[in-house]
Amino acid sequence: MDPWQRQVSLARATIAWSVVSTAVGAPLAARGDDFWRAFGRQQVGWAAVDVGVVVVAGALRKRRMRRSGNPYAPTVLQRERRVLRRVLLANAAADALYVAGGVWLWRAGRDRPARAGAGAGIVVQGAFLCVHDTVQALRG
Repeated sequence: MDPWQRQVSLARATIAWSVVSTAVGAPLAARGDDFWRAFGRQQVGWAAVDVGVVVVAGALRKRRMRRSGNPYAPTVLQRERRVLRRVLLANAAADALYVAGGVWLWRAGRDRPARAGAGAGIVVQGAFLCVHDTVQALRG
């Protein structure tokens, strides 16, 4: 598979997830209930960060393509596949830490609904990203 096109495809999937996260999170963030308001804010916040990551990753991809001389040379494609796999695996590890932190926050906030809602929101975002990044890394 073309690693350059794969990165574009991954960016599209991340943008789609961000749209869903915002569509779900924005109405919840406007609610009066502390748990759901915090949960919704996490969804919208993560969506904004994800879009930022996509923008920066896209700019870096274009720069690497320009600087490579021939972005479709076999050695360049092989290197780019390796780099993408490593990035996805590193992201998956970070995502797992987000989930663990979110679980801790959720459980520690049993008597504080806003803290628990934020933790639950982090778990949802981290879990999606962890599964997504792991599956993509394993695809090779």
